[in-house]
Amino acid sequence: MADFQSSSHKAKWIFPPQQLAEKYKATNNRAKQMLEKYGTTRMRVDVDGSLSYPEPQVNMTENADKHSRSKPISVEEEQFMRVYYEYKLREVCSAFYFPHKIQATALIYFKRFYLQWSVMEHDPKHVMLTCIYAACKIEENHVSAEELGKGISQDHQMILNYEMIVYQSLEFDLIVYAPYRSVEGFVADIEEFCHPTDENIQKLKEIAVAEIDKIMFTDAPVLFPPGQLALAALQSANEVHRVLDFESYLRRVLSRQNSAHMISEISESLLAIENLGEEIQFPYRKGYEAHKSEAEIMLGS
Repeated sequence: MADFQSSSHKAKWIFPPQQLAEKYKATNNRAKQMLEKYGTTRMRVDVDGSLSYPEPQVNMTENADKHSRSKPISVEEEQFMRVYYEYKLREVCSAFYFPHKIQATALIYFKRFYLQWSVMEHDPKHVMLTCIYAACKIEENHVSAEELGKGISQDHQMILNYEMIVYQSLEFDLIVYAPYRSVEGFVADIEEFCHPTDENIQKLKEIAVAEIDKIMFTDAPVLFPPGQLALAALQSANEVHRVLDFESYLRRVLSRQNSAHMISEISESLLAIENLGEEIQFPYRKGYEAHKSEAEIMLGS
């Protein structure tokens, strides 16, 4: 596998916060304009990846139009929908006992897709399943569309129809770097750095992986490189089990990599990642299901 530093992941799919916010706003505005013009936002996707747009509504009176037309959802409501279906993605992967790397790859595909599109334009359930199918292919754990669809009582043809538009939306950048592998590398390095007991290093690793699981549901994977996500998770884990002097370890990492980053810059990034994990609204929180159901009604799901 190519090095992350020379990858398309680093060059094309890590964004400054303001640019990421602008991308979400732009896709949301485009969907709203489409709703105003056509009376709907959904597009039909054919198996070759072509999109069919609805015909403009010209026969509806202005008064009838106002009462019958669906209302658009906000950027914030789109985020709720994405997180909800990212959780569903994890549930599907768990139900099929897929390796962790498939879940991570599918999640990153899903996030990248909705940098290009609004959830109002493409049903996130269809996109979620297609991202899992694509991740199984790229991670060489092939499962047929028929098997995947049958396992969750969905029409597999929908997955096949969406496959090409997903690849196109990913700009065919199918090799992704998830932070789990970085955690493994850092844990091995920490063992050499401070020689913790087997019990302590195992606890550190387990908590760090749990932190990564949480971070993956935020915007962090499209804001920060996977190595920083892994370090943020390990720092949070180390706050629970004081295994090492983490600032000293960061200095070691930076000096060995001849990094241009200052320790203060890295610490700031790690804090930002930690804050993202704390701020995200998870599906099990009170009021989430009602909020999600209201958005689905707006979407016609």
